[in-house]
Amino acid sequence: MISLAWLQFKYSWKIWLFSLPVFMTCAFVINICLTNFFNFSNSSLVNDDMSSNTQLFFIPIVFGGIMVPIVLKNTVKEILNGLRQQNNVQIILGMTPEYLAILSGIELSIASILGAIGGSIIATPFAQTFYNFLVSAQGTQQFPLMTIGFSFQSFLITLLLITIVTLYSGYTRSRRTFYKIQKNIENITIKNRDKFYYLKVIFMLLLNISIMTYFLSLLPERMGISSFGAISVLLIFLEIIAISLLINVSGKIILLCFSRIFNMIANRFRLSLLNLATYSINEHFDTFKKVYIPITIISIFVSGFSSLLIDLPDGGDAGTRTSNMVVFLSAPILIALANTICMMMLLQEKETFEIKQLFILGLRPLDIFLKKEFEILIYSFTTLIISLTCNFVLSLMFVRITQLFDKTMVWINIWLPSLLLSLAIFVLMSIVAMIKVINTKWDILEFNIDTDS
Repeated sequence: MISLAWLQFKYSWKIWLFSLPVFMTCAFVINICLTNFFNFSNSSLVNDDMSSNTQLFFIPIVFGGIMVPIVLKNTVKEILNGLRQQNNVQIILGMTPEYLAILSGIELSIASILGAIGGSIIATPFAQTFYNFLVSAQGTQQFPLMTIGFSFQSFLITLLLITIVTLYSGYTRSRRTFYKIQKNIENITIKNRDKFYYLKVIFMLLLNISIMTYFLSLLPERMGISSFGAISVLLIFLEIIAISLLINVSGKIILLCFSRIFNMIANRFRLSLLNLATYSINEHFDTFKKVYIPITIISIFVSGFSSLLIDLPDGGDAGTRTSNMVVFLSAPILIALANTICMMMLLQEKETFEIKQLFILGLRPLDIFLKKEFEILIYSFTTLIISLTCNFVLSLMFVRITQLFDKTMVWINIWLPSLLLSLAIFVLMSIVAMIKVINTKWDILEFNIDTDS
């Protein structure tokens, strides 16, 4: 089985290697944290008071781990889409979904091993940089000056952890996909609808409402200021996580609603390219979930934690706040960025085919680029509205607790990250679309007819 998985990996290696940015980033974060942890724990310069600071080395792993299931789910799904024809043939020829799922898990694990090795190699010199940052931000009383060296333990743990998680995620996700393919082939039909989708949306919505209701029902006069402050911070943290899960589940509905609004505008003013863009979004809304939803979640993380670490009491001095921001947010941001790069590479072949198809149907390159710009505009606008709405919900919690502690709410910490990230993703995707249009070969309508004289 392993030899067959290796042969299939070599045959489709380009598709599998598109997942490398995600695995390299995960290994990069994990290896940096573990390398610092082992060097710090084994150093003679660390006393008992300093030993409690080791928790800072695991926070990026925990918060990065929140993004990993979302990212791996999208990665596995898009890779399997790229190998759909091959998988369909294998199922028709009699291979069971269980067997194919194990093969896919092993193939994805091979890619993860390569990514983990590459990410660990890159992480070794950056481990010293990360530790020096903590020293400069927290002070030598918390983190003594020391040289961070290579740790074989961290390398081995990183390799094993990423391989095990990838093997399990690849197997479980592909197993569901292969069973759906088998059922569709047997029934000669294509249905890919989640029967419990709306139930999930309702459940996540009720979870968010419950957290907000419980938070607003707390009375600091009865609980005491210190107890109320601790519980409030915990509830704000839970709300950030819950609202991120809600976005991941309900993003499709929100996007289709905004797409319908833009479709009405296109019909009202007879904007054919905008109308075509809304049609493409309705046909390929998975792009929003794979590329833009992680960016939206990162926007919520940045906005929420920037206020949680800066606006609320006991935030510490400027150095402590800065280091806390980096520790809490660096891993999710890096993993989301890696996911964006990975998805753009995996979707490249499909989008290139669509661009050529539109050209054959009579659209000029400029028209195709404007059509892509309208798509990106709708995606980015939806991302911005979702982020601002969720930030408004979080701000209701922050306003109450900051007023209680006689502090001033810094609104820019809530709104600015959403605006900047939405603008950044719009510019980035516009540049990508422009490069794709420029690099497309437009001679596809020319036919060379060789005649024998």
